[in-house]
Amino acid sequence: MVLKVVRYSILFLVLLNIPAFLLVYTSPGPAAAASYLTSLLLLFYFYFKKPWQQPIIPLIVFTILYFTISGLNYNGDSVYYLKEFIRFSITVICMTQVMYNSKFSDIYYILLIGGVSIIINGIIFPQTNAIYGLVNGRFGGILLNPNTAGITCMLGMALSYSIKNTWWRMIGQGIFTFAGILTLSRTFIVVWFLINFLAVLKSKKNLIAPVIGSIALILLFTFADNKNFATDRFDALTSFFTEGEIKSKTLGHDTRDQSWSLYYELIYDKPFFGNGFLSFQRPSRGLPGAHNSYLMIIGESGFLPLLLFLGILVYLLKNSIALYRKKPYILFVLLVVMLNLMASHTFFFYYQSVSLLIFVFLEIKKSKLSFKKENKLNPHLQQQT
Repeated sequence: MVLKVVRYSILFLVLLNIPAFLLVYTSPGPAAAASYLTSLLLLFYFYFKKPWQQPIIPLIVFTILYFTISGLNYNGDSVYYLKEFIRFSITVICMTQVMYNSKFSDIYYILLIGGVSIIINGIIFPQTNAIYGLVNGRFGGILLNPNTAGITCMLGMALSYSIKNTWWRMIGQGIFTFAGILTLSRTFIVVWFLINFLAVLKSKKNLIAPVIGSIALILLFTFADNKNFATDRFDALTSFFTEGEIKSKTLGHDTRDQSWSLYYELIYDKPFFGNGFLSFQRPSRGLPGAHNSYLMIIGESGFLPLLLFLGILVYLLKNSIALYRKKPYILFVLLVVMLNLMASHTFFFYYQSVSLLIFVFLEIKKSKLSFKKENKLNPHLQQQT
C-alpha cells in the first residue's frame, strides 16, 4: 500500500510538474522541497519495489553523453550542473521501476487532474494569470504554461482510447478537449483532429470523441467572454472554423521556426562538442531560447548525443507503428511527445517527456514478450503472422 501511494505521488509530481507550480504560487522553498522530494521518492520506490527492472541502457548512455559533453564548455555553477546531472540520472534509472508498474489508466487519471485545473483556471479564476505574471489570456492550470498544458491535453486524448470504461473515457475526452481549447493552442487543435481521425479510421465506434469535441467548441464560441482570452490566439482558434483573411494571418503569426533559425549559426560553429550546458535553454546573447529539444541537444552537446537520441525515437516509432492495430494509443502518446520536443527545451528539467518515453519503451517491451509467449503456446500463430 505504501509503495502504491509513493508511485502515485511520483506520477503526480512529475507528470504535472508540481515543483514549478509551487515556485510560482508559493516561494522557492516549497518548490525546491518538492523537487528534492521527487528524487527521494524515486530512489525509495526503486530500492523497495522488487523485482528490479533493468533500466533502459540507451537512455542512460544518452544521459551520460549529453551531460559529459555539454559540461566541457560550461562555465557556470559546477554544483548546479552536477546536481541536475544527478537528478536527471535518478529519473532515467528509477522511473523505469515506476513506469513498469504503472498502467495507461494511472497516467490518464493523473493527467485528468491537470485538465480539470485548466478549466478551473479559465472559467473560475481567469485573472490569476495576470496577478502571478503568467501568460495572460491563455490558461494552463497546474501546468502554468499554456503550451505545456496543451501537450498534457493531447496526451490525455491519446490515452483516452486505452480506457475501457466508456463513461470515464467520454468524460476524459470532454475535459481534455475543453481544457485544450482554453489553452488556445493551435497545435492542440491540429493534433486533436489527427488523433481522432486515426482513431475513427481504426473503428467507427470512436466517432463519439469528435462529437464531444464539437459540442465543446460550440459551447466555448457561444458562451465564452472573449475579453478573458488573448485576442490574436482566440481569433486564430476561431479561424479554423470560419472563412476570411484573418485565418492566414493569425496562423502564421509567432511561428517557432523564426526562433530556431537564430541558433543555426551557433550549431554550425560547434557541431562536435556543442556550446555548453544551458547555452540553448536560457535566454542569452539576445537570444530567446531554442524552444526545440532536438536543436538544444545538438547545440549544447554536439551531434553524437543527438544521433543516439534520434536512434531511440526511431526504434520507438518503428515498434509503435507495428503495434498500432492492437495498441494505437502507444503511437499516439509517442507522436505527442515527439511533437512536444519540437516546441520546448525543458527535456532535462521537466521530466514528463522522458518519463513517457520510458513508459512507451516498456510497453513495447511488454508487448514483445507477450507476443513471444503466445507464439510458444500456439506455434501456428507465428506462421499466420
